[in-house]
Amino acid sequence: MDQDITRRLVLTLAMLLTLATPQLSAAAKVGDEAPAFSLATLDGQMVRLTDYLGKKPLYLIFWATWCPICLKEIPEINGLQERFADRLAVLAINVGINDSVEAARSYREEHGMRYPVLFDSGGRVSAAYRIVGTPTQLLIGADGVVRYRSAETPAAEDIEAHWATLSAER
Repeated sequence: MDQDITRRLVLTLAMLLTLATPQLSAAAKVGDEAPAFSLATLDGQMVRLTDYLGKKPLYLIFWATWCPICLKEIPEINGLQERFADRLAVLAINVGINDSVEAARSYREEHGMRYPVLFDSGGRVSAAYRIVGTPTQLLIGADGVVRYRSAETPAAEDIEAHWATLSAER
């Protein structure tokens, strides 16, 4: 009898995990369609993935105020923002873990982040993109397909070299 109960429990847990897996497998890896999102900037402006689809590629940086690598990369990201301002949208999404809107706002000002900063309160966007560490950076083509995913800031030369793919529409 005990073996039967244990077996049923294991099967039930396995089924529950299987049902939860499709949400995780909808992750944004290179070649996947980027999950839709809608978040507010630190200044209260709503930003959606659909604001950029068909218009220009999108560079997302998932970050946190307590991430030392994130701090180190701000100058390089500012440089990309300046170089590609008219062709590439740059958005920094604070993952909202052990952070607050106030802390992110102070950090942005103190460290001179010259691109829009969004706050993922509750972590739903970070979960949809399967963010497990910061920084995580993605380039999403104008067609909505993830073209780059890494912990490293992409080099401007690499963005230029792949511009035709990034800017292609559906």
